[in-house]
Amino acid sequence: MPLYKFKAADSNGKVSVLVIEGDSGSDVLTRLRHRKLTPIASYGVVSGDAGSKLSVFKRDRFNVYEFTDRLVPLLKAHIPLERALGIIANGMEGTPSAPVVNSLRCGLHEGKRFSELIRDNGPRFPRLYANLVQTGEETGNLAAVMGELHKFLTASKELKEFIITSSIYPLIIMTVTAGVILLVFTFFIPHFAKIFADMGRELPLLTKILLNISNAFIWLWWLWPLLIGGVIVFWSKRKQNGPVRDWWDRMVLKLPLFGQLIRDTEMSRFIRTLAILIGNHVHLLKTIRIATRVIGNGVIAASFDRVTADLKGGRKLSVALSRTPYVPKLALQMLMIGEESGNQGEMLDHVAEEMENALRIRIKRLLAFFEPAMILTMAMIIFVVVLAIFLPIMEMNNI
Repeated sequence: MPLYKFKAADSNGKVSVLVIEGDSGSDVLTRLRHRKLTPIASYGVVSGDAGSKLSVFKRDRFNVYEFTDRLVPLLKAHIPLERALGIIANGMEGTPSAPVVNSLRCGLHEGKRFSELIRDNGPRFPRLYANLVQTGEETGNLAAVMGELHKFLTASKELKEFIITSSIYPLIIMTVTAGVILLVFTFFIPHFAKIFADMGRELPLLTKILLNISNAFIWLWWLWPLLIGGVIVFWSKRKQNGPVRDWWDRMVLKLPLFGQLIRDTEMSRFIRTLAILIGNHVHLLKTIRIATRVIGNGVIAASFDRVTADLKGGRKLSVALSRTPYVPKLALQMLMIGEESGNQGEMLDHVAEEMENALRIRIKRLLAFFEPAMILTMAMIIFVVVLAIFLPIMEMNNI
């Protein structure tokens, strides 16, 4: 569901700005009236990216994993939610997360539901968070649902940390390689160019090519700031809905190696979300709607547009999902078995775990290939440069 930004006043006249999740503007107004708030001004829909920037740069960086990690054991110990939030707030005193936890606790004092408070803090929580909490509130099993959420966040955090940790050394190698290339073409080659000019002889072809490349690096220096600025503008547009994002989503799926990696990443997240929602008895149509929104690639997400209509038409989930080319056959087969035995959530959870393990192995292999490739590239460039410098010197000695 999209996020709507409103300025509203409570019964005491206190004015505040809220970001609320809802199916439409009228749905959000209904939610405001239900909470006895009077809307004063509407700022329209705000994107998840905008909310994230607000969270990062304007106010705080709320650690949702740490919050969930502390809340789950307290709930499983049968400590009331309001008291559990108080314990967490005291433990987080002095951190950026403390004000957020205190605001959640104050909201409970005002009679609001925990899921509503999470929706009000939409940019700080994953999209499925509020829906699962609402399911736990309706079934009276909030502790178990929060435990599933904790598993989901843990798996996502471990995968992200694995990618970051595994990428540190390749990034260092790539940075050093780029620095060496820049230094060679802007300093060493121009320095030797003066020596070559004093020779007054015809230079070898390889030397001429490198000299021309070096001159281009120096004379066209003004292109580099423009290029960097263009990349920054493109990257910001890529995060916003529009033709740039559509083109990017299509293009990245066609990339060799990386395209398949992106498909597997999106599908593992989608299937993990399906497993959690189905395992907690969320309505199937709502499950598909929530799980589809966790997909970041627009092309892959669009391939699920007909799933809801198929489910409404009486088709099984496995049949409806088989109409998209991105769902792995293993997941469909396991889902069919789960539909026959009545444990779809458990089967999908097993598939998600296998996909995440395979994804880690593929990323590790890709990075292991990338490291020697960058080293060999740097060695080849240095070899060509050294050869281009010494060829004229050797020819001069042969005279």
